[in-house]
Amino acid sequence: MTGYRRVGANPEPVVLDGEHLSVEEVVEVARHRRRVTVAPEALHRIACCRAMVEVLLDTREKVYGLTTGFGRLRDVAIDIEDVARLQTNLIRSHASGVGEPFPEDVVRAALLLRANTLCRGNSGVRESTVLQLVAMLNDDVYPFVPRQGSVGASGDLAPLSHLVLVLMGDAGGRYYPRARRADPAAIVRDPSADAFVSLPAEGFEAVAATEGWSFRPVRLEAKEGLALNNGTQVMTAIGCLTLYDGFVLLRLSELSAAMSHEAHRGVLGAYDPRLHAARPQSHQEAVAARVKGYFAGSEILALFLNTAHLQRAHLALEDASAHLDELEAELRREGIASSDPVREIRAAVAELVREVEHVVPVEADGTPNPAAVADWAKQSQREQIRIFRERLAPLRRRARTLIEKIQHPWFPVRPPTHKAESALVGALDQITRAVPDSPIVQDDYSFRCFPQVQATAERTLWHVHEVVRREVNSATDNPLLFPPEPPGGLAAHTPEAYRAWLASSDEILEACREGVVGGGNFHGEPVACAMDYLAIGLAEVGSISERRVAHLVDDNHSRGLPPFLIRGSGLNSGFMIPQYAAAALVSENKVLAHPASVDSIPTCANTEDHVSMGTIAARKAADIVANVAHVVAIELLAAWQGLTFRRPLRPGTALRQACHVISSAGIEPYTDDRVMAPDLVRMRQVMESSGLLDLVVGP
Repeated sequence: MTGYRRVGANPEPVVLDGEHLSVEEVVEVARHRRRVTVAPEALHRIACCRAMVEVLLDTREKVYGLTTGFGRLRDVAIDIEDVARLQTNLIRSHASGVGEPFPEDVVRAALLLRANTLCRGNSGVRESTVLQLVAMLNDDVYPFVPRQGSVGASGDLAPLSHLVLVLMGDAGGRYYPRARRADPAAIVRDPSADAFVSLPAEGFEAVAATEGWSFRPVRLEAKEGLALNNGTQVMTAIGCLTLYDGFVLLRLSELSAAMSHEAHRGVLGAYDPRLHAARPQSHQEAVAARVKGYFAGSEILALFLNTAHLQRAHLALEDASAHLDELEAELRREGIASSDPVREIRAAVAELVREVEHVVPVEADGTPNPAAVADWAKQSQREQIRIFRERLAPLRRRARTLIEKIQHPWFPVRPPTHKAESALVGALDQITRAVPDSPIVQDDYSFRCFPQVQATAERTLWHVHEVVRREVNSATDNPLLFPPEPPGGLAAHTPEAYRAWLASSDEILEACREGVVGGGNFHGEPVACAMDYLAIGLAEVGSISERRVAHLVDDNHSRGLPPFLIRGSGLNSGFMIPQYAAAALVSENKVLAHPASVDSIPTCANTEDHVSMGTIAARKAADIVANVAHVVAIELLAAWQGLTFRRPLRPGTALRQACHVISSAGIEPYTDDRVMAPDLVRMRQVMESSGLLDLVVGP
């Protein structure tokens, strides 16, 4: 995708340094089990910052979270002998989440982000603690982390604490055992809370051997509990995955819009580059160009002939022929030996069926004759209208003549007679409507305004990407430590030498004290507002997609497509209810798009008196992306069905490839009603397949 790459398995490890981790790398680690290492320079920064913590402990300094309680208890002093217990108590007390567990990719992303932020060297943890976080990732340890319980104030206290319980090897921690993985290589996407098991109070070595872990539990020391559960890593983890899925979904929705445009037989003017150059909003020209690219080679849009009406005329004539067969059978039952007028009209109808079928000359494989298509496509729309009206004029005259004959007094009158007459009248109407009197000027908004709406969604995602990318590489716990700069810089000193330098004078000790800064980097507001913005932008993608589906199923708007995209509507309901489903999803998204970030409930005895609700915002945005994906799947299925009624004319070359991918997945056109839910599941699978993603995003 333009400016954003599609990810997959990557054998090279991600090297964490706290500054350069990308959203794509987060996805690769979270979903494709890409391995992780820590940059040596990051380990050095971590060790030097830890030296600063140890000096502060040695000098019995009063430091929030180090030698004091937390939150409202920030002024309660803690004895040096209890600082380690303080960190363990913090994690145990804060592991108070509720609800179903997060899927594995979210937990893996959170582990990665927590390790990366510690690599900045501002949190005061030990090197070994960071390395064990990385070992958990590389060993595919999947901790139980409930989805609910974070207000996004001091970051994601509850969910991160559940994660840290497993890092500690605490008996209150739970993990997903290898034996319960149906496919050890696959990410567990919809886990049950019952599938997780508790860590043993004793005998961790036996569990590690069974699971194949090199990871070993960490006994938390001063500052480490606070450094591990204080931050925005869970909401940002959801944000990374949702953002990436949103970018992929944008490209798939461009494909579905293009396919609907062809099925609807839309007007190309809305994609004229001059139009978009006249309103140079970012991404608008690019969206229009990409969608217009799908139309290259289109026979449907090149010819001003509505073959959907010809198909319906063809079927109406076949119905007339069948009714004439019924009429002749009824006459025989009444003892009438033969009816020359009936046989004559039957023969004439059969001939007209063949003529309608071959208005567009086809090759042996049923595809349009390329020479004929090329000749017609060279003409202007008005000239095409003249050519096709002349080509269809004899068919219209023949149909009128047949109607007049069947209405003649000497023609046998029976119930099948009226049905045959009605079918012939319908056929004449469809033949007449196959060529309009004049060119269509423009489409309704869901087709005509797609580049403008889609570009707005893309701008939204790129803004969110900027926020999330910065958050991924930020230090978000509290307090943060800023080690004093020694002569020659940190890199010139070993951690041991640096610690000795910190304790070498009162002046340097004072700089050390002043290097402990309490603030609010843990507050999730940047991510919360960004996720709310993302939710609104992607909800609009689903909204306009559903409107196109509504047009395709409505024969008052669909330009020749049968009602609800199926023959024999009435007896068949066709795509009636999939459009209902799309409407329900869009309506649900309207509720989910209500911003979480505008809400705030004071916590911690009114100390934390403004909170972000960032994790709720991120979860809602993820739900919206999932809902929009279902809407786009419905649109793809409806548009694909609609294209079958434009045969023998074909859509653009790229769209033909997309149709082939869909058909190859075992989805067949609807000729009669059948259970549609399995096809919607298959279409979602098609949307995630390399066949379609290679087409819309690239390998």
